[in-house]
Amino acid sequence: MDPIKKRKIDDNGVVKAEPDSFSPLMLTIDDARKILECFTHDQLLEIVQNALLRHPDVLDAVRSFADRDTTQRKLFIRGLGWETTTEKLRALFSSYGELDEAVVILDKVTGKSKGYGFITFKHIDGAILALKEPSKKIDGRMTVTQLAAAGISGGAGLGGWWCWRSEQCSGCVVEEDLCLKCAI
Repeated sequence: MDPIKKRKIDDNGVVKAEPDSFSPLMLTIDDARKILECFTHDQLLEIVQNALLRHPDVLDAVRSFADRDTTQRKLFIRGLGWETTTEKLRALFSSYGELDEAVVILDKVTGKSKGYGFITFKHIDGAILALKEPSKKIDGRMTVTQLAAAGISGGAGLGGWWCWRSEQCSGCVVEEDLCLKCAI
């Protein structure tokens, strides 16, 4: 049948399709779920990857779910020099995406950097971009960036955070050059 014959004009002059014609807008959430259930996890990943690269609204929807989990947006940076400031860290990491928070942890007595800091991105994609190159030169020192949630459980051995102090602080337990108590 001719598609023109299947359309009619409503009271406002808007052309509407007849109910018996197919429109993706007629699918319910349950209908969409039934369509998706036949795909494997990898197939769904491929479909969603392509959709979010082509459609900003899909990217925004995926981002809104991903951004709820701060552990995927918060990074730990170790190996900072004593002269590194929060402003310097913020300036460097803001090139990867909008920041919620940036902080260099300072020694209470000296006011100098303890050698580590944290960055929290507003969106997960900022963290992903920053982690593409985990080693960064900051103030002449090579630093290492990782997800803060990885903590001391990641990496080889006990992994993760190094103790940069030349001597143990009171109560520190140093094992394989790692401070297990203060995580520096």
